[in-house]
Amino acid sequence: MLRFILPSILWTILVIILSLAPSSDLDLVDFKFEGADKIVHFVMYTLLSLFWSIGLKRQNVSKFLYRRAFLISVFGSFFLSFILELLQEFFTLSRNFDALDLIANGIGCIFGVLIFKI
Repeated sequence: MLRFILPSILWTILVIILSLAPSSDLDLVDFKFEGADKIVHFVMYTLLSLFWSIGLKRQNVSKFLYRRAFLISVFGSFFLSFILELLQEFFTLSRNFDALDLIANGIGCIFGVLIFKI
């Protein structure tokens, strides 16, 4: 089962690191137009829910996980998104809670599952 969800776990770790890193460390790419960070949020969470959908649908250990892969992927990814936004607000100095980030994340979570179904 691990071989199927390993990409999901690795991507989740990367999302956590990027979400909690100081914002000054993330100015590697020169995205300076309005809303660029929302696109980044959307893509990160699209990939997160897509990887989890693939992993949970390919594993053959648990029928429960297989049958509920899409719900787990969307709600799990969105829950992680919400927790990370709260951590940014209360435990980082250069990041803060942004409801628009949360919306972009949620749309990305849904989009990742839709891509898998297509």
